[in-house]
Amino acid sequence: MILSNLSFGENVTIHPSTSVNNVHFGNNIKIAKECTIHGGNQHIVKIGSGTIFGMYVTLEGTQADIEVGEHVSIGQHNVIVSDWGLAPGSNVNRLFAQPAAPIKIGDHCWIGSGSVIAPGVTIGKYSIVASNSYVDKDVPDFAIFGGNPARFIRAIDPMEVLTERGE
Repeated sequence: MILSNLSFGENVTIHPSTSVNNVHFGNNIKIAKECTIHGGNQHIVKIGSGTIFGMYVTLEGTQADIEVGEHVSIGQHNVIVSDWGLAPGSNVNRLFAQPAAPIKIGDHCWIGSGSVIAPGVTIGKYSIVASNSYVDKDVPDFAIFGGNPARFIRAIDPMEVLTERGE
């Protein structure tokens, strides 16, 4: 477990097999085993209060900012990267040239297991990404997206998720 440039809110639980550095944790966060959560000296990853990570999540924000909102559920085996880390000088990069770019995941989102969130993507609040999806475009608030590449499945009526809590 790498421990450097970290700040913790209250009641943060991180499995000892998880590697973290350059991360700001809110309150009441649970990180499962074998996760990798790395920011950079100039790009501190921010994880909002009430968020949980399943096992084997990779969150790589060393080259651009990553911000995870509050009460976000990130399923196991997810990959969230702000930079693809392509081999410098490879001619194949011309086919897939995408610079490092920030990622933002809004409050109350659910990222299903086995998904990939590409650099530059914003996922709106109260949205769901279906399991095994590849998200390379922004997801609006109150939406369900899924597939490879992820496409709009349906809107979420705010009354479906807001009335129980009186929001």
